[in-house]
Amino acid sequence: MDSGRWIDPKAGKETLRVYAERWVETRLVGGRPLAPRTAELYRAQLKNHILPALGSTPLRQLEASAVRAWYGKLSGPSGPGQVTAAKCYRLLRAICTTAVDDNLIARNPCSIRGAGQERPSERPMFTLAQVQALVDAVEDRWRALILLAAWTGLRLGELSALRREHLDLETGIVNVRSAVVDVIGQKRSYGPPKSAAGRRTVAIPPHIIGDLEHHLAVYAQSGPQGLVFVGPKGGPIRRNNFSSRVWAPAAEAAGLPAGSHLHDLRGWGATIAARHGATTKELMHRLGHASPAAALRYQRAEQDRDAALAAAMSAALGQPNHTEST
Repeated sequence: MDSGRWIDPKAGKETLRVYAERWVETRLVGGRPLAPRTAELYRAQLKNHILPALGSTPLRQLEASAVRAWYGKLSGPSGPGQVTAAKCYRLLRAICTTAVDDNLIARNPCSIRGAGQERPSERPMFTLAQVQALVDAVEDRWRALILLAAWTGLRLGELSALRREHLDLETGIVNVRSAVVDVIGQKRSYGPPKSAAGRRTVAIPPHIIGDLEHHLAVYAQSGPQGLVFVGPKGGPIRRNNFSSRVWAPAAEAAGLPAGSHLHDLRGWGATIAARHGATTKELMHRLGHASPAAALRYQRAEQDRDAALAAAMSAALGQPNHTEST
């Protein structure tokens, strides 16, 4: 007790289910409660992947062996996949870390090295021709949205919250100041971007300014506070409706790889920016990321690009490439 290592044997009696729900309700990040979408995601991970196996276990009885068995099944062939398993493991580890801080358990039972690291499969990388085909495939109402998503890297939530006052087409910039927050069972709301880095000003490539001017004149809501992108009936964009009614048929018509998402345009835009000399810091700003790792995930290494780099290295030494020597 004098050393501060003593744990009250009466502590930790409540189950993981009870403690985890309280943890989600009271969790603070940067001094603020969890964002509604984040809390919804955590509750879904708990309900679907963590609590069915471990929820009835009292905290003080949650052993490392039980966590290993749970994670092994979750990350195995019958589980939801490695990325989901890593996300759920990180959530459980964070909950147990707080339990240690609360002196409810003596040590964190989540001790599997590397279990929280995601190893996502490579997302599809579009060609310029495919992006142009996608732009041509959507209705005129959605043309500017696709162009802005591709060439500025804005997220759908940021595009959905974009208002006229956020666009300055004379100087060619878009000010990202808010994002749509859609939570199941709750009324739509508008809040700040995902992080402080998400509040940013992004330069718009000049070649799409004309499309944006046309869009504002024909489709956007009126007034400075008017939403830039709305549906045919004048209502705000709904993610699921947009994905099924706009994106899916256009992606198929454009010949995009199966499973492509609007979010993949962020990766395309980041790669194009990198090819034209954007530094990691510049990519972080453009995409609204606080860490270099997050921004670099969106850069893709394609085989044709890699071959061009190899040829350029040979050229720098004055050596002929394979084609010239044969």
